[in-house]
Amino acid sequence: MDRNQAKHREIDYMPWITKAEIEIHEQEQIQQRLAETYSCSFGKNCFVSPQAIFFPDAFQMGDRSYIAGGAIVRNTSLSMGADCSINSYAVVTGKVSMGDGVRIASHASIYGFNHGYETTHQPIFKQPCTSKGIHIGDDVWIGANVVILDGVRIGSHSIIAAGAIVTKDVPDYSIVGGNPAKVIRSRLNNEAPLNSDKQPIEKKLQNFGNKVKEQLDPLLRHYLVSTPNETFFQDRPGFKRTARAYCDAVEIAALFNVLPPGWTKEELIVKLQSFQDSSTGLLPDPWSPPDATLYEPHLLSDHLSRYHLLAVGYALEVLGASLLHPIHVVENMSTEQLYTKLESLPWDNNAWSCGDWIDSYATGLYLNLKHFESKKRPDDLFGWLQTHVSRTSGLWGLPTDAETWLQPVNGFYRLTRATYAQFDIPLPYPDKTIDTVLAHSRDQQFFRFDHLNACNVLDVVHPLWLCLKQTDYRKEEIKEWAKRHLEKVLDFWVDERGFSFQLVQQESTGLQGTEMWLSIIFLLADVCGISQHVGYRPKGVHRIEAPLSLSSIQS
Repeated sequence: MDRNQAKHREIDYMPWITKAEIEIHEQEQIQQRLAETYSCSFGKNCFVSPQAIFFPDAFQMGDRSYIAGGAIVRNTSLSMGADCSINSYAVVTGKVSMGDGVRIASHASIYGFNHGYETTHQPIFKQPCTSKGIHIGDDVWIGANVVILDGVRIGSHSIIAAGAIVTKDVPDYSIVGGNPAKVIRSRLNNEAPLNSDKQPIEKKLQNFGNKVKEQLDPLLRHYLVSTPNETFFQDRPGFKRTARAYCDAVEIAALFNVLPPGWTKEELIVKLQSFQDSSTGLLPDPWSPPDATLYEPHLLSDHLSRYHLLAVGYALEVLGASLLHPIHVVENMSTEQLYTKLESLPWDNNAWSCGDWIDSYATGLYLNLKHFESKKRPDDLFGWLQTHVSRTSGLWGLPTDAETWLQPVNGFYRLTRATYAQFDIPLPYPDKTIDTVLAHSRDQQFFRFDHLNACNVLDVVHPLWLCLKQTDYRKEEIKEWAKRHLEKVLDFWVDERGFSFQLVQQESTGLQGTEMWLSIIFLLADVCGISQHVGYRPKGVHRIEAPLSLSSIQS
């Protein structure tokens, strides 16, 4: 055997050793072939040995993670965070999710499914399998020959001793061992000095909310522009003017029940109402007007004209007012026209834009019902939605090769925000939705912490929050995801400037990013059951109350 062959064998079974360019190139080819064959996504600097047995159903791998030669990954919906490892001859099968820094030693077996055995009148192998799934938190060491059974949650920072058989949940910071595995001791017992300066998340939230309140006035003044002729808000200094900037300023101030500086309530109401076109009821942006040759207001063709139904409509409600005119184009759209439009939307490759259209249309219905005594109910819209939702994913629309579930998940948020959430209607398949959204939340293409933006996080946490109103399915896993993101997002606040839409780009703070992340923080905290410590509550577009129950509207 020559030197190159020997080195190649070392890399397959010890992937942590330094890799030469030839192996890096080989990995790129291997991962590309796997992505073409299976539903896979890979982070940066990953390694999958060609000697591994790899037959996944769905798979996401975080940065710097690896699967060594001889490992068996089969019939699994597996998501791995960053810096995870599955070593030689380990077996992973069924529904399994890992946080960051999970290390699985050789010959461990992780079974995220179980054989049915409810009846004695049929052989076990003919009875249906079940899958509750296994969730492994961050920074977990799973020793050699460990067996973890379906339905178990392994808490973060835990150690599973070699040979343990884990049949029950493991608390955070635990060392467990034996058959069946039991807690031997907590890792925190000897670490009080090391962690004594770490604040509980509840205290961090309270301090954060107080800080935002104290800095509210200088923050909003930073985005306020005064000239001899007028005063207005900009999303960012020097940025193009938008109608939305006024609305974001109103909603940020309303978190603490105050008005943005430089304006009276009456002045703000008049300004926001002035954006509406009385003939259509829509609100085109005066600084980015729609192309007159393409504009079809009766079909809500212009994105900004539609979105301002939300931004301006809700901001006016925060101020105790409303638009001056009904949304005529929504009121006048027949069921036949509605269904024709819905069928024509690009559900197979741009489900977000489909959700965006429905969000605006349904908000138009809501505003007409709430403020203009309309009798037009959204029954036809809900009828179409109920018959077009996927029973397997719980969403509308299809994943794409380039973005996997991003489009349907983000579209689900926009669609359900204005329909099921706004009119207080139960979701069709909340458990299926949770499965799909959680799988998407592990996609390192969108959920690396150096790559987070407000839309992608909001479009995961709000659907999960909404689903938890109906079910406790995978609740602990959802809470752990929310807490992990909550801990990190709080650190990106910029004093007297707020948040950037792209979280790590702290030099680009703005009103939109600030308003969205403040709402996201509340939702993350609410999922964890600790939102009372934040000290504010979202208003306007991101309010969490259902403003109009469909059951209260007469037919």
